[in-house]
Amino acid sequence: MSSADMRRWRTATTLTDLGSLTASWLLGDIASQAGYTPNCGPDEETGPLVPILVAVNRLGFLTDDSQPGCDATGTGGEKWLQRAAVTGLVDDTVLAGRLAAAAEEAGLLVLNRGLAFDGNLDGIVVTQVDGKDYTTYGRPMTPEALRVTWPERVIGRTAFTRVTQAWQLTLVDPEWGPSGRLWEVLASVVRRYRLDAVEQKARTARAALCPEYLRRHYAFPDLARTAVAQLHGTALDDAIAAAKLSGCTDDEIELVTQAS
Repeated sequence: MSSADMRRWRTATTLTDLGSLTASWLLGDIASQAGYTPNCGPDEETGPLVPILVAVNRLGFLTDDSQPGCDATGTGGEKWLQRAAVTGLVDDTVLAGRLAAAAEEAGLLVLNRGLAFDGNLDGIVVTQVDGKDYTTYGRPMTPEALRVTWPERVIGRTAFTRVTQAWQLTLVDPEWGPSGRLWEVLASVVRRYRLDAVEQKARTARAALCPEYLRRHYAFPDLARTAVAQLHGTALDDAIAAAKLSGCTDDEIELVTQAS
């Protein structure tokens, strides 16, 4: 790993920081990922998943492995079957709850492991080759195993401590073969957060333009109103733009701005 990449990883102190850096790696802004072969980007099969993986990593779901579903024949004639799956770490209670609830409601398989786990617990088989189990997600990861994926020497002691304290979350489509169900579940959670942000920005803007608020915070409230409106209007516009990029509709956005 280059010294420049190492310096960026060493800036992380939270799981969300690590998620943001992972998003940058997925997008090619960082050449090396912690725990991966230096100067290697995501696998080719990950390409179509990059947008949604970037979004959930930035929310705080630190993904360390994922794969699309597939039903294909390998170059040697072997039969490959994959389930769509993602596994990673999350330490935000609300985010963990929303991800697990949305996945369960959609009929996905969910493993959410805390620190108090039995090291012999099985995970979920997500890949088979010629009918034989090949890859398993969701086996409990000990601190030693986590140190391989998220090396303390790369991300630093503070960030690694957060890694060891996080829930280990695995979401798997029960069906074998191509499927968009898992990725739509993740996208729905991202949209919910984007709408929450719009609602919060709209509520803040209304409160900031309240005459009583202006009188309390500004010597010349009438003069301040225009600048305050512009500041909060820009923040709200940015939140709305992010919501639309995530697939939120105009009706959904209007509903939360009115509710605020």
